[in-house]
Amino acid sequence: MPVERMTAKKVTIADIINGRWIKAEGLEPSYVICRSGQKISRARILGTVVAKFVSDDENFASITIDDGTETIRAKTFKTLKPIDKVNIGDIVDMIGKVREYNGEIYIMPEIIRVIDDPNYELLRKLEIITITKSLGTQPEPVKERDVSELKKKIMEIIEEEKDGINYTQLVERSGATEQEVEEVVNEL
Repeated sequence: MPVERMTAKKVTIADIINGRWIKAEGLEPSYVICRSGQKISRARILGTVVAKFVSDDENFASITIDDGTETIRAKTFKTLKPIDKVNIGDIVDMIGKVREYNGEIYIMPEIIRVIDDPNYELLRKLEIITITKSLGTQPEPVKERDVSELKKKIMEIIEEEKDGINYTQLVERSGATEQEVEEVVNEL
C-alpha cells in the first residue's frame, strides 16, 4: 500500500502554538491537536516575516512568521532553501511539517511563496473561518494578553508555596500556556 502524504491544513499560528503536541510512534507522523480537534502534522500558514537568521556556516536558517494571532519559527537545516529568497517584511504562504524540539513547536518548511497581494491575508482569514464553522467550532477571538494580571497571579502562586514550586505545577495552576508562563517568569 503506497504511503500518502498528509494534507497541509490551513490554520492560524495560534492553532498550532496553543495546541497539544502528540509524539507518535513508528511510521506515524507526530502532530498537534488543536482546540477544534484537528490533527495537524502539515500546516499551511500565511503571515508576515518579522525576523530572519542565517548561521555563519549556512547550515541553519530560520524565519519568524507573525499572522496576527501568534508567531512561529520556520527552521531549515543543512540547506537555506526555501528561506534564502525571503526577507523581513514579506508576506509569505508557507507549507511545512509541524515539529517540536525542547518544548518549542516550529515548522520545517517545504514550500514558501512570497505573496504580493495583501488581500490574500483577508482571503485566508475567511477560509479559516469557513473551515472552523464546518468543523462545528467557533474561531476564538484574538485577545489582548493581560500580562500584568498573569504576572500577579503567578507571583501569588509562588508566594503560597513556601518550599517552592516546579515549573509544570506553575503552568497548571496559573491556567496559562507554557509560553506565557515562561515569558512572565523570565521578566521576574
